[in-house]
Amino acid sequence: MTAVPQAQEALLLLDRFLAPFEARARRAPDETVIVAGERSLSAADLEARANRLARHLQTMGVCPGVYVGIGLGRSIELIVALLAVVKAGGAYVPLDPGYPRERLDHMVAAAGLKLVITLPELAGNFNATAVDVNDAALEELSPAPVSSFATAEDPMYAIFTSGSTGQPKAASVFRKGFANLVEWYLAELGADHRTLVISSPSFDLTQKNFFAPLLGGGLLVLDEGTTYDISRISRMMRSHGITLVNCTPSAFYPLVEADGAALASVRFAVLGGEPISIPRLRAWLETGAAEVVNTYGPTECTDICAFYRMQGRNLDAFGFVPLGHEIPNVRVTIRDEDLAVVPDGEMGELCIAGIGLGGGYLNDAERTRKAFALAGGVYRTGDLARRLPCGTLEFRGRADHQVKVNGYRIELGEIEIALDTHEAVREAVVLARDGRLTAHVRGTATAAELKTHLATKLPAYMIPGEFVFRDSFPLTPNGKIDRLALATEENSSHGFHRTNDGSLVERILGLWSDLLEKEVSDPEANFFDLGGTSIHLAVMHVKLREMSGKELAITDLFARPSAKALADFLSPQAAATTSSAQDRARLQQAGLARFRRPSPR
Repeated sequence: MTAVPQAQEALLLLDRFLAPFEARARRAPDETVIVAGERSLSAADLEARANRLARHLQTMGVCPGVYVGIGLGRSIELIVALLAVVKAGGAYVPLDPGYPRERLDHMVAAAGLKLVITLPELAGNFNATAVDVNDAALEELSPAPVSSFATAEDPMYAIFTSGSTGQPKAASVFRKGFANLVEWYLAELGADHRTLVISSPSFDLTQKNFFAPLLGGGLLVLDEGTTYDISRISRMMRSHGITLVNCTPSAFYPLVEADGAALASVRFAVLGGEPISIPRLRAWLETGAAEVVNTYGPTECTDICAFYRMQGRNLDAFGFVPLGHEIPNVRVTIRDEDLAVVPDGEMGELCIAGIGLGGGYLNDAERTRKAFALAGGVYRTGDLARRLPCGTLEFRGRADHQVKVNGYRIELGEIEIALDTHEAVREAVVLARDGRLTAHVRGTATAAELKTHLATKLPAYMIPGEFVFRDSFPLTPNGKIDRLALATEENSSHGFHRTNDGSLVERILGLWSDLLEKEVSDPEANFFDLGGTSIHLAVMHVKLREMSGKELAITDLFARPSAKALADFLSPQAAATTSSAQDRARLQQAGLARFRRPSPR
């Protein structure tokens, strides 16, 4: 591993941080640096567009310490906007235009945003002055680099995470922490990658992937799709010879299982945001020279504080996937309830210090005080961990109700508060299990009504896939809802018995059971109500085409969310397909078949 120098001052001044890309634009102006769909952009054009926009932003008051919203999806315009804000000296705040208006209004207000860089057709989503990233008037401005006087101690960006009070909170990151992260990333994994970005611009792990290829001499490839489509992503990986992809494990597994050949050029799969399942990656890792890098770290501490590299030869070195060791200039300690450091081997709360420590939550001193403890500056993650005698860190779970689902960090309390605002809900408790959210509700509302209600307040990834309606909740001796008892009850309720008569309906139910990792027996059940996500849908799309021999569109599956409806749609072409046993064998070979829980007696 290449160490990052402790003395970062020269690198961390704004102009020095972007100096490698500016030099690249002068040295190879016609070199393609970004590809997005059918469009591409050269180094010189990107540099000129970013400089013009940066100069315009400065005339609007953008300078060190000023936050600017960016309301754009993955696109060339997004990268222009990111670079422009950094060049102008400001800090950017990614805002997903697809979020509900109520949530976007809160985010704009909480971050104190006066400006949002976006497109005219999206400007109505944001309660702030809109700056058109493609404004023709910008062509009149100088394309030369600007001076901003930003330093290492100024903010780089702020990312909103889920909040336990019912509102998301914006965690800010310093330029010094981000520069340290990118320096390590390029030194550890190489600087000339062809990087594919499929994650949200509002996700903390995405940020380094926007900048590292530009600064390191590589190619940045952006998936412009608004839905997760395995076929489209696979084509992009093949056509561009992708060597690095960074996403959540949940987003990566389907690529391995549906089209492993598309990963032939991949040298690194950098996975983060949730625990990694070795069985789902073993076959792929054991057949090539690729590596999986397990990365760990909260948004509040600049994305990554520890990492562990895995190849086929060391998959079983620990019997689990460790968090690994700290990146340079970041310190991890394991502490007890009094924040005293515990000896190696003992479990405690994982706390983080060092250059990656962020600036806390925007305009929320009380939350910042609670999360960032001790005079020397330490962030309390709420994660339980221990340090093994060899120095490796092992994750042991969460200390509170904050969870990771599909890579997104979620406060379950935020969903519960949103449910409580529905007039027909009396009580609500949300649990996370096997990467799925389940809402337990006492009230008279239906699942459809609650999903519609939540869609106006929360992003899609925070809407539970399953709803359980009940007359009462188990209570602890002191009268509080017993979440542990509720979770135990939920775990024992997922064993169902179904016979397999080989019919197409049963084979579809078998496929659903494998995808959702639980027995599904009701042919009329709604796939999405059972916990199906867009990622599950993408895998199902591939498998149903194989099973039926029929060309399908994703919209065909959306329109037929029950196994019976799908079977009726597929049956004319499905009669001559392979047996259920052969289908199951194929699924097992692809790594989709999961362990079955015994049926309750």
